[in-house]
Amino acid sequence: MNDAKALLDFLQYLLSQDTWARWIASVLLVAAVWLVGRIAWAVLRTGWQVVRRAWRFTFAWSWRRLLAVAILGTLVWAFNDPLIDLIQEIEQRYMSPVYLEAFSHLSEAHQVALFEEELRRHTDPYEHRVIVRRTQEMAEKIGSIPLAIYEAAYLECGLKPFEVRTDGVAAGWIQFTRTGLQSLTHQGRPVMFDDVLRACQQRDITFMMDLTEQYLTRRYEQAGRRPLHNTIDLYLALFAPAHIGAPHHRVVYAGKDNPAYYKNAGLDGWYVVNTSDGRQQIFNKRSARDGQITIWEIYLALEAKKRRLFASYLHQH
Repeated sequence: MNDAKALLDFLQYLLSQDTWARWIASVLLVAAVWLVGRIAWAVLRTGWQVVRRAWRFTFAWSWRRLLAVAILGTLVWAFNDPLIDLIQEIEQRYMSPVYLEAFSHLSEAHQVALFEEELRRHTDPYEHRVIVRRTQEMAEKIGSIPLAIYEAAYLECGLKPFEVRTDGVAAGWIQFTRTGLQSLTHQGRPVMFDDVLRACQQRDITFMMDLTEQYLTRRYEQAGRRPLHNTIDLYLALFAPAHIGAPHHRVVYAGKDNPAYYKNAGLDGWYVVNTSDGRQQIFNKRSARDGQITIWEIYLALEAKKRRLFASYLHQH
């Protein structure tokens, strides 16, 4: 709009000059419009010819060609899973590899700073300040650290405090569900899932942090007030407190028909491969999903997502 106004102002300026300057400007203006018109006509004519040729090439096919396309499409459909596996292999091994040791040299403060910088992309200054302050307070109350809370929130909502899951079954900073809200209250009344959705819509950060603190504190109490210093213990306290401190091979969710597994199926199929240079590369493959999500797989999912985030910041410098 501003560019158009500037152009119109310039035309008015040219046409407001003295007689001979105005005549020259008028001739040049007509020549310019004429040239633009010819170019536009040539583009339209060429475009029409391209469309006509493309139509014949794309749709004027013989039955034999259509049959061949249908057969090849059926083969792709039949081998859908191996094809996805191949794509994941290429992407994860060559295009965006993630290693378990990557960025392990970063201090806790440095990692927190990166998470808070990412948080800034999804919040306004006030919301950002509230989350940072309340996260510190919550960490102290449950014997944890802000880094653990940020990592869990990043896995759950991508540090988007008002995120609503696409299937509508979870929402908010730690992705509250209808089941998870049971026994939670706010201002003396039970909290319903619609309250969380409303808070997301209205960007009510105070409500979201109050609810998060209440949920975390209650889980901390249920876990016997056991300090939740590391991220995996905090994550388990949120969703599977019975498994806090369990060995890495412990199964947290099992059964592909189990709703708890279905909602967290993205945590299945994680593993590491030792590379020739001695590093541990993290992979996630559909073919590796066995219907059981272990603590080790949850840990790898947390670490992979965190390391990709760090790479997006640190590889820019």
